[in-house]
Formats: sequence, C-alpha cells, structure tokens
Amino acid sequence: MSHSWRGSARIELLAPVTTVAQAAAAAAAGAALVDAGQDGALVPAIRRAVRGVRICGQHETADLVRDADLAARTGAALICAGPDAAAAAVQRGVAAERILVQAAPAGIEPAVRAGWPVLADLEGLADLEGLADPEGLADPEGLGDLDGPDGRARTEAAAAVCAWLGASVLRTRHVAEVRRCADMTESILGRRAPAWAVRGLA
Repeated sequence: MSHSWRGSARIELLAPVTTVAQAAAAAAAGAALVDAGQDGALVPAIRRAVRGVRICGQHETADLVRDADLAARTGAALICAGPDAAAAAVQRGVAAERILVQAAPAGIEPAVRAGWPVLADLEGLADLEGLADPEGLADPEGLGDLDGPDGRARTEAAAAVCAWLGASVLRTRHVAEVRRCADMTESILGRRAPAWAVRGLA
C-alpha cells in the first residue's frame, strides 16, 4: 500500500507503537500511520487486526520503511535522514514521490523548498533543535521534558510550528492532541475549512 505525500491535502500523523492494541488506539485517535520500529513481527500482526492504517517497520510488507534497499525491492515508501540521502535513494531506484525526508524544525522549510515532503519527529528534544527563531517563537531549551506534566502542551506547540513550516507528517504519541493542532494550523493557513466558525457582530 504505497503512498505519495506530494500534493497531499492533509498533514498525517505517524504514531510509534509497541503493541497491536496501541496501533488500534492510535488509528482510532486519528493516526494514518503507525510505527512498529524494529519489531518485524508486529507489522503483519497490525495488518491483520487494524484496517485502514499504513504501517512503518522493518518488514517486507511494511508500507513505509527506513531502508532504501528494502524500499526499492518492495515498493514501500521510504523515510530518509535528509535531502542528500533522499537523492541517493532515488539513484538506487526509489521513486521520488515515495520519499519522506526527516528534518528538525530548522530544516523543514529548506527541504520543502527543495521539493521533498517532510517528516517532523516530535518525540524528543534532539528533533526539536532549531525551533527557536529570531521572533522568539519558541525556545528549545525551554521546551523541557516532553514526557513531563506539561509535555503534551509542549508537543502541541511544536506540532503547530512544524505544521506551519510545511511538514507533511508528524510523528507523535499524542495523536488526538496533535491532530487538533495540525487541523487548526491548516485552517489558519487556508488549506482546510475550520470545523466551525463564529461570526462576531459589532
């Protein structure tokens, strides 16, 4: 079940999971993709149990992989570490429209300008480096622990920034919250109608 993010109308969410139950819950909350990591056996288990969700993992039947050789052999979509890796993957036979480039916030806009759909991983501070900008939009050192009491709020803020910068896919455990943030950001950008609107009368 290959997929192209070029021209996609909606930001998609990729949820890391370790069980079939987590995959089902993530899909129900709004994740279009789930990430089984290195657990190859989890990929077919999710496939059997959860309909309508695409699966990232190290398996021949995965829809999305991180290995260029596997992607070229199976036709799966591919996550690359950057634009250079993406260009190399194309040379190895992976179609450009099947490639996602993973980028920190500072790298999202350059990758998008180069024509690559971008995956932003919200799961750690290392992936949030460069979130700050001259306007003081956010301070990566001030984000703190994304798993702490305020972690979800910080993740939502990071999600909104990454969506605004042009990310096509957001990787997060906080699916429902990030889904709302992504939808809100797309509505502000004019790419999606708001769920509801209120007209104020003077």
